[in-house]
Amino acid sequence: MSQADRPRAQGNLQYHTHTTEGDLSPLCLIVGAPGRAEMIAREFLKGARRFSNDHRGLVSYTGTYRDKAISVTTSGMGGPSIGIVLPEAVLSGARIFIRVGSCGSLLKESEPGDVIIPTAAIRFGGTAEVWAPKEYPAFAHWLVVQALVQEAGLLAGGHYHTGVECSTDDFYTGQGRPSPLFGTVPAAMRARHEEVMRLGAACYSMEAADLFVWCATEGGGLPVGAINAVFANRHTNKWETKGEELAAHIALDALCRLSDCPALADYVARRLPVYPA
Repeated sequence: MSQADRPRAQGNLQYHTHTTEGDLSPLCLIVGAPGRAEMIAREFLKGARRFSNDHRGLVSYTGTYRDKAISVTTSGMGGPSIGIVLPEAVLSGARIFIRVGSCGSLLKESEPGDVIIPTAAIRFGGTAEVWAPKEYPAFAHWLVVQALVQEAGLLAGGHYHTGVECSTDDFYTGQGRPSPLFGTVPAAMRARHEEVMRLGAACYSMEAADLFVWCATEGGGLPVGAINAVFANRHTNKWETKGEELAAHIALDALCRLSDCPALADYVARRLPVYPA
């Protein structure tokens, strides 16, 4: 029965994702846009089963890739939605997460269609402060980063990069873009953008910091990583929406590699983490 402190959807499904225990594979991609989840299911997953809460724009698929059961679930945009979807995904079976996202690159040499693998993230969002203080670092699991880099080396040639993501809550002003309405950038945000570039951050996006912190803390130490398709170069001002398929392909192959890693066997088998509740 649904209760105020533990809400459920009709049929005892998770309230937002409309999934339940066993619907999602331990190996799980997480994406922001429903269309990206649909593309991954269509292009890569065999026999994909669809789970959806269309009222909220949340959709998940579970199918097979290289004979491995793999899921993809949507999180929407930004940290607040990440914090809603992740626990429901874990309760539905997910244990190892790789985000397949998009980003604005801060690397001069990058081009639209390249991919960037964040090793950690600057926490300019506010959601993760619910789970850990600002001083707590947002970091990807080293085994997941290693698997992504290995697969990127095979699939992306010289078109992949690694580095620190700058995660923000706002796509426009928060990433140093002019206001779409007034064409201005507040002085504080202009200075922050220049500092982020001076510090050598690799890209802007909106989810990695929250994803990394949640998995390390609220999630009980879940293995997690991310890969972003480069849509924009903030130095050259180039913009082109490409690279999603490449990023997804790398992430799927990385999940397959991780599924055979002895150090992660307990996550793949859902023996870890132990959730007393």
